[in-house]
Amino acid sequence: MKCYSIRVNSIDREAVFNQLALETGSVLEDSNTLIRFAADIGRGQVKEWHLEAGLYMRIWDLCLTKPVELIKEALPVYVTNNGFSLLCIATPQSIDLKSINQHQQFNKVREKRSALVPDSENVVLQFHPHWPVQLIEFSISSYWLKQQPGYLSVARYFEDGIADENAMPVLIGSFSTKADSLVASIMDCTGEKKIEAGQIVPVASALIKDFLHAVSRVEPEKNSNHLELYYEKIKDAERILMNHLQQSPPRMGMIAKMVALSESTLKRYFKLVYGKSVYEYYLTRKMEMARALLIEHSYSVNEMAELMGYEKVSHFIEIFKKHHGCSPGAIKKKQPELSGHSRFPLAH
Repeated sequence: MKCYSIRVNSIDREAVFNQLALETGSVLEDSNTLIRFAADIGRGQVKEWHLEAGLYMRIWDLCLTKPVELIKEALPVYVTNNGFSLLCIATPQSIDLKSINQHQQFNKVREKRSALVPDSENVVLQFHPHWPVQLIEFSISSYWLKQQPGYLSVARYFEDGIADENAMPVLIGSFSTKADSLVASIMDCTGEKKIEAGQIVPVASALIKDFLHAVSRVEPEKNSNHLELYYEKIKDAERILMNHLQQSPPRMGMIAKMVALSESTLKRYFKLVYGKSVYEYYLTRKMEMARALLIEHSYSVNEMAELMGYEKVSHFIEIFKKHHGCSPGAIKKKQPELSGHSRFPLAH
């Protein structure tokens, strides 16, 4: 099935909205502030409002017949002036947060959520066909946001470590009961053609403030906040390590490349998942394997060192002692001699 890609950036530019209508073969209505879909791509509408100075809103209320990628393209920093996009995903069964910059998000979190992303970052959402698609976008200037309670927590979050290369600049929060009700009220506005922006401002502002309040109550913690987004990739990295227990592991940069993460992100989240650094975890599992093989089979210490990929037996013995508190020879003396050949071939 063909997947359409729709590119959007600034909500506050009429030309962008007009281009969106043109690309989707849809009709512009209501003084060019509403796009009505009635074409091959699906049915429904996209409506946008200029709510206040520095605050714009766009509502997607659709049912698509084909998969669609919504690509929010990054704007240069000198254009965005530290502005943000707040994406309120009301139908998680039909919308996936597919990627942020180069970070691919393959897991599908089926929970109503909001994601705050700087306008200087690329974001791709995947819309699935044959399900209602309901999404509320806010374009928020830095000036408007600075006037709101809870802004300091957001500022600390994005300023503390986000400049780290390949970090993932997004702040995600689940809908509260209040947010769920506010989103429902806003979505109802799409069915009222003559509703004025002034009537929506209180509800829209309350929704944004509810998000800010939620993230300011508890100091945002980037690691735990994004653990589920990276979990499968961290598991992939662990599998790579397990496949190299009888040899030297790939370099950190190579592992990171294989799982499509930066080295810093891999190190940070690996320790969060497994409680150890990548190298500590690898050595622990390697020595656990060596101990188990010594107990179960009749290898000599020299054979075991070779089997585990060590050129120097002394190096193997030293690391084994650190992990088990005794030498591999001491482990062997406790085990009865086993006859016959091992089913584990020596590595050469």
